[in-house]
Amino acid sequence: MKAMILAAGLGERMRPLTESRAKPSLPVLNRPIIVQTLAYLKSQGVDEAVINLHHHPESIRGLVGDGSRALGVNL
Repeated sequence: MKAMILAAGLGERMRPLTESRAKPSLPVLNRPIIVQTLAYLKSQGVDEAVINLHHHPESIRGLVGDGSRALGVNL
């Protein structure tokens, strides 16, 4: 199964936390939101995902890479 994650927003309401990184890369309970999202999608049978990036894309790429190693989802 495939999924698309929309992660391109500026995160304006989360400033100043989002001035140097994307909102999905912010941790909640010591785990980045994007990692939590991918883990949930994996538990629901998703094996391929696309992430729409715009604001600080490197902060998300650095966390998930291609998704195959730690997350088990091909990105």
